[in-house]
Amino acid sequence: MPPSCSDSSGVGPRFRPYASPDHHVTKARYITSNDPRGYIPVYEYPLNGQWIMLDMDDGYVLWTGIWKGESYSDIVKIIDSQPDLASQLRRVRGGYLKIQGTWMPYETAVRLARRVAWPIRHDLVPLFGYGYCNRYLG
Repeated sequence: MPPSCSDSSGVGPRFRPYASPDHHVTKARYITSNDPRGYIPVYEYPLNGQWIMLDMDDGYVLWTGIWKGESYSDIVKIIDSQPDLASQLRRVRGGYLKIQGTWMPYETAVRLARRVAWPIRHDLVPLFGYGYCNRYLG
């Protein structure tokens, strides 16, 4: 289940990261013409020279950060191996370098991370929670 907060007032983010003593998660807002909102509000933290990001409004995850944080370089291979993903993806090109890459829905990111991100599973706790590591192989 995504890290969500039920805020019926409509004020505040819908998605929030899980607390982790090992990671310093910050908030940011990046202006971009690649999103209908004109910006992407995120929670973010660094991992192996990459940025792990969660869109606080819709829960989309910057998959490129996870993929490169795991030291893979060709994200296209995993995307091409799953053609059903194409309709769910957002690709941000141009603009601020930090937010460029492939964004995908939270649940899709969880499923893919379980398959390919075993070595960095503990570094994904802020995104997916402590239970993520326990359910990793389940």
